[in-house]
Amino acid sequence: MKKYTANYTYTNPNFVIQNLVENPIKSDYLPILYVLKNILQRGFPTTLSKYLQSKIGEIHNLDNFNDRFLFATKQTPIWNNTIKGDKERNYYPAKDFFERIIPNEFGVYSFVQSLIIPEIEINEIVGEENRNFINQQVDFYLPQAKLVIEIDGQQHKTDEVTRVSDTTRDNYLSGQGVTTIRISTSELQNGSYTEKVRLILEHLSRFDKLLTFYKSACEKIEANRMSDTEIKTKLLPTAIIRFQVLLIELITYNYLNFNENWNFNILSNEDLGNFPELAIIDLHIWLDNLYQLKNKKKLEKPNYNIKITNKQSEFVPTTKAINIDFSLFKRYSDENKLNPDVIYLRTDYFDIVKDKNYFRVSTAEPINYNVTDEDKPVLEFFLQNIFDKIKFREGQFPIISNALNRKDTIGLLPTGGGKSLCYQLPCLLQPSINFVVCPIKSLMYDQNENLVNMLITNVSFITSDLDKEERRQIETDFEQGRYLFVWISPEKFQIPSFREKISSIIANFSIAYAVVDEVHCLSEWGHDFRTSYLNLAKTIDKLSPKDENGDGKIKFIGLTATASVNVLKDIKIEFSRRKQRLEDENIKSLLDYSRKELQFEVINDNGYKREKIQSLINELRENESFTETKEKAGIIFTPNVNGNYGCFPLSNHVNIYYQNKVNWFSGEVPKIKSKLLIEATKITNIDFIENEIKLILKKEGLNIALVKRIIDNKLYEIKATRNPKWYQLLIGNDIPVMSKEEFTNHKIQVQKDFKKDKYQILVATKAFGMGIDKQNIFYTFHFGLPSSVEALYQEAGRAGRWDKNRNENKWKTGKCFVLYSPETLEADKVERLFHKDTTFAEMKKISDIVKWDGKDIFQQVHLFIKDQKDIEDDFEIIKGIINLYFKSETKVRIFWNDALSKLDIKSDVLQKAIYRLSLLGIVSDWTTDFNTHYEVHFNVVNDSAIVKSVSSYIAKYEPNTDVATEISKIKKSSVLEKSIWYLLNWTFENIAYNRKQSLKTLSDWCSQFEDSDSFKSRIDSYFIFSETTFVLQHIAENPKEYEKWFEVLTTNNQFPNELEFKKLRDSISRFLESYRNNLGLNFLSGFVRLALNEYQDSDGRERFESAIETIKLTFSISDQEKFLSTLMVLGKNLDEDQKMMLCLSLTKFYPEKLEILAEYYDLAYLLNDVYSEKLIELKKLNIQLYEQLAEI
Repeated sequence: MKKYTANYTYTNPNFVIQNLVENPIKSDYLPILYVLKNILQRGFPTTLSKYLQSKIGEIHNLDNFNDRFLFATKQTPIWNNTIKGDKERNYYPAKDFFERIIPNEFGVYSFVQSLIIPEIEINEIVGEENRNFINQQVDFYLPQAKLVIEIDGQQHKTDEVTRVSDTTRDNYLSGQGVTTIRISTSELQNGSYTEKVRLILEHLSRFDKLLTFYKSACEKIEANRMSDTEIKTKLLPTAIIRFQVLLIELITYNYLNFNENWNFNILSNEDLGNFPELAIIDLHIWLDNLYQLKNKKKLEKPNYNIKITNKQSEFVPTTKAINIDFSLFKRYSDENKLNPDVIYLRTDYFDIVKDKNYFRVSTAEPINYNVTDEDKPVLEFFLQNIFDKIKFREGQFPIISNALNRKDTIGLLPTGGGKSLCYQLPCLLQPSINFVVCPIKSLMYDQNENLVNMLITNVSFITSDLDKEERRQIETDFEQGRYLFVWISPEKFQIPSFREKISSIIANFSIAYAVVDEVHCLSEWGHDFRTSYLNLAKTIDKLSPKDENGDGKIKFIGLTATASVNVLKDIKIEFSRRKQRLEDENIKSLLDYSRKELQFEVINDNGYKREKIQSLINELRENESFTETKEKAGIIFTPNVNGNYGCFPLSNHVNIYYQNKVNWFSGEVPKIKSKLLIEATKITNIDFIENEIKLILKKEGLNIALVKRIIDNKLYEIKATRNPKWYQLLIGNDIPVMSKEEFTNHKIQVQKDFKKDKYQILVATKAFGMGIDKQNIFYTFHFGLPSSVEALYQEAGRAGRWDKNRNENKWKTGKCFVLYSPETLEADKVERLFHKDTTFAEMKKISDIVKWDGKDIFQQVHLFIKDQKDIEDDFEIIKGIINLYFKSETKVRIFWNDALSKLDIKSDVLQKAIYRLSLLGIVSDWTTDFNTHYEVHFNVVNDSAIVKSVSSYIAKYEPNTDVATEISKIKKSSVLEKSIWYLLNWTFENIAYNRKQSLKTLSDWCSQFEDSDSFKSRIDSYFIFSETTFVLQHIAENPKEYEKWFEVLTTNNQFPNELEFKKLRDSISRFLESYRNNLGLNFLSGFVRLALNEYQDSDGRERFESAIETIKLTFSISDQEKFLSTLMVLGKNLDEDQKMMLCLSLTKFYPEKLEILAEYYDLAYLLNDVYSEKLIELKKLNIQLYEQLAEI
């Protein structure tokens, strides 16, 4: 007997197939059969296919869809041999209880007879395998009332040597919420059992509400009072899916073949019309599309013959057909054993999916579909039938097809572009389990909820918000193949026991995809970098089984809306496996990144942000009914949680004017500044100080929750005065507004409420999940300058996430506002901040000078700097870890408390240092229990290996840097110390440069804002992947190939026009964020800025002249001449002022070229100063000559 969970509607989801002989499996169709089996069982219930909807209707949209229709009858189940007794004495007390006492003495509950299952194993009741109760059965179990009934004193029980004692069994079941009532055979014989019947009925009355539903269903079924609507929308869909699952099994086990006729002889115990034919036609449509996708040809359509009757007397089994006894209302028994040639379909006894879900992912080797553009219509069939989408959004098909072709894939799509579908569809089209690594819990909840709303329910998530038992159960279910995919935080892969679970899944099932959502978090250069991502790809690849070529069978799908050049390079390297990096052909992106449905507006608020946000919302309320209805929502993004720009105080402020329409969301608990000095003369025992403080604070009138937060966060200080018995209690700054538990619940509730339109404005930090799918967000407001174009694009993209393919959405517009306060300080401070060679120390110095006088730019600089340690501190930490814990070729546990006491560092700082040690080649891997320690795998270490490891890391970003030589220049005592210092300094400076250059790009755009169209055009130029982009990438990696530079500066062999130069400037700006001193990019940036009359920008003259200086120092004479000759020709296209500036920059390094340049560009006045200088020289010579002649 095989058990299943599947349904198209809310009736009993669980059913069984009996007498199915598992013949040798037919392998040709097996993978697609398993895919379809998983698709049909993807949810309870799930949606009908488009074909079935055309025949039955869109039942999932009907008002009665969520109404339960339960199956229950008064028919006595036929149990021939299952209910045990004493054969020798022909004494069957249990059977007597079941067949006589229940129907006659259970009164209104007599109908439960058909719901009771006899001789069921204890482990099946509780739903988990307990070794102590293997093969241990109970006499009767009623799942609907969680009731076990035991008939004690039967001979077969006393004969069981291995039987666990009754007390042990009862206590165990009680612990699982199951009540046991025992009736002895003597009570049955002398009639005193009636007291036990009374106890049973009393217990059933506690479940009366549920049992009444069953009773009503039973009466309705027995009286045949089912409406046509109930038959069509409840019974018929249930019959169809059960028959479809049977068909899949019949094909799988070689009962049916597509080359032969299908003959069915069916006894349908209920009159359900043509359900077998509907099931067959629909199943073939599904299989045909899967077959076409895989084999590029149509599937043969077999002829089928169906003989069906509703009368037992007319049902005669035959050898010329598949004999099927089909019933929805009957539950299974052992009657099937009397007719082994008949396949029985019956309802199971467990009706609640939460208690018993029999679904297991059917797995085989993942399929390489070899998808081409011609397959798009076939894939759109699955898009329509699973996700109810009409067609793919732009950019989705290339990502999905690349993944289905079993290639590691990086997908870049704009926010709102439908990234989730790009992994969900490939996952569902593989006969495999999958997992999704997700950086933000709110995003997991959102994506899970979206799929559940689409009736794909056999999915789950694992987060720290779940209680320990719930988390354990989901992990166990995941390991047992109960989920099509699971969302997981990256931290889970640092836990050894979880890695073991993945290995277990691989051993028993197959895993097709490791999806890394928001994959930019994987890179240290990313604006949302997560330390837990650092070893992720390597860990997954290590766990993955390998194919014949040694490549991992678990394929990566990395998805993001934004990825800087360095981030993208990191992802390619992390996904590279044994290759140097992932090939560019596996990076799939849009050609057009503009969001046509969004409008952007940058507003200079002159430092009055609160007033501006209020007036802006008022204006939108008056003109567009914002906040007046639930139809439109908006998000206000703030850079941090607390302070003037914080989401918590701003939310409180906005709520004054829009009461009950505002809430807040952040990544950490907001804090309130409050210093309180209390005379604490009654502290009597300093050893029990926390209890003493609690008493004092309560007397001061502070509420219990606030007192708890003060104590938990140790926000107090005891100050002794001159009198030894007189103390003062100082309650410190930054008291959390709620406990961590309250905060977790707050975030979950806020996300749910916002999606349900319970309020219209959410004030949030970037922690409000990337990719949150809420379709009525019409407005985003940035309360200050974001940190980068990427951050702006990611967050503004929360708006306008409606389905653009639907007619009703085509004219909708979302509005994205940036409230920007330009700096009012001296311009030289900002210019110096953004200079490419400004070090981190100089950035910090400038920030310290500016302090709170800065506006939006320095707000972001301050946020970045405050999270950074000094390089000296990190240097000492890494040295300290090596000195304290390093043991060659050994796994060492570094306990957090030990590191805190000896190095004064917390666990997050410790992990970052361990990561640095991995870059040095000193550490190969590390895991954690997220409670007390890291387990670190140390390598064998020598000087050459360390230098080589650092060199290979930095070569990814600066291929022409001689790292070994640079390390040797560091003034430290050993190669190890030199390498540590060089690595830290390089990282600090490059990350600092990346942050400030990213900030510069966006601040320039905001300062130069003209209108929405031109702003969106800049975004498009920044993100686009075009032929020019790939040439720029080549230049970045091969900076001395100057011929490529001039390729970029010509369009179809012509000099670019102003618009083309502007697009090129914005494309180059993205690369400059990742490359501080790249010769080719510096030259191009300088020349483009020159052509746009922006030469004084810090990305103009400074970069151009830096490039010319490098050319002078590093190029051969012949290459210098070729370069200058080509540049001079290109310069002919510039205007006179631009030519003059070009000449002045060139002659700084090539003064001997001045006359040539002046003549070439017809700029004679350039020589004026030269001629004056020559005249002065000539006069000097004349004087000297005169003096010499005078002496003679």
